[in-house]
Amino acid sequence: MPFFSIEQSRFTYFADFAVYCVCVAALVAFLGTSAPPALQWMLAGWALAGLAYWTLIEYGVHRFVLHRVPPFRAMHELHHLRPRAHIGTPTFVTLTLFAVLAFLPAWWIANIWIASALTLGVLLGYITYSVTHHAAHHWRASSDWMKRRKQLHGLHHQFGHTRHFGVTTGVWDHVFRSA
Repeated sequence: MPFFSIEQSRFTYFADFAVYCVCVAALVAFLGTSAPPALQWMLAGWALAGLAYWTLIEYGVHRFVLHRVPPFRAMHELHHLRPRAHIGTPTFVTLTLFAVLAFLPAWWIANIWIASALTLGVLLGYITYSVTHHAAHHWRASSDWMKRRKQLHGLHHQFGHTRHFGVTTGVWDHVFRSA
């Protein structure tokens, strides 16, 4: 496989999950051992804010970048044509984007603790998205929540790709009237 390819080997596809789990564990360890104890609750709030922020990023990137902006549109169309293939953004690209668009601005605006907590939440959201999206295409749903996510994502793939852009939540689809 080429270095920059959205169609990945099975190993590379699943390595992405592992890399982000290691990143989350590292951020938890860093915050848990280094952040001032008086800030722990505030930092937990920033992590939750990062998780909520992720849901908006997920929706916006899926709806406005992957379905409208060349060359991302053409690359994403491959996923729609072959939904069970191991297709995804290379890890080095997503890691760079998370660093440049989440961690570094938060560090510049606030401090290392808030930047780490916010990024932790965003990465937890990304892992949730990655697992949910993989499950929607490859697993049988057992919970009602997963059955609903799988159903809505299936509708997104079936009917013109104009609805149901949220993978982990439908909140933004309702807010922006794409449900």
